[in-house]
Amino acid sequence: MSRIPSEDDPNPANVGKSGSPRSDGSPRSDEDDETLAEQIRDAAADAFQRIEETAPPSVASRLRTFRERLRRNRGLDTVWRVMVFALGWTLIAAGMVMWVIPGPGWATIILGLVVLASEFSWANRALSPVRQAAQRATDAAMDPRRRKRNLTLAAIAGVLMGIALGWYLLTYGFTVSPIIEWSQALLDWFMGLFN
Repeated sequence: MSRIPSEDDPNPANVGKSGSPRSDGSPRSDEDDETLAEQIRDAAADAFQRIEETAPPSVASRLRTFRERLRRNRGLDTVWRVMVFALGWTLIAAGMVMWVIPGPGWATIILGLVVLASEFSWANRALSPVRQAAQRATDAAMDPRRRKRNLTLAAIAGVLMGIALGWYLLTYGFTVSPIIEWSQALLDWFMGLFN
């Protein structure tokens, strides 16, 4: 048993159903559907606006406000810039050390430049070639031919690593002592280079 809502019904049962009858029993038209879609868009826009007005400020806006307060005090501004300078160069130095020892050297150097670029325009200019190189790498990675080649190479590398792991497990079992011995021999050889 269905009911046909009246025009003054605040909660009609057939709202949004295309082809459902109007209150006079005639079928809904495309104009009615467009009007309903427009009302839904307006309601959604109002809801998003209310959410934005009541939402807490973002982290970026809080940091901007914090930085503006520091800039007003010359002493605090100088201390802040010295700290950013020290942190940035520490990250760059750590990245250079990571060229020799295992670690993400280039990523740490770029992170150091990003930290420095937050306060110094020369670091921002030094970072622009890195941004351009990253954009070129992104474009190259999205090239369908290169992407297919990279996926194929990754699959081959995965199969080879699986074969190597299978060989290791079949030969030595679930023990890491051969790896420790190989690491120690490699370290002894490396230390022998400096003696």
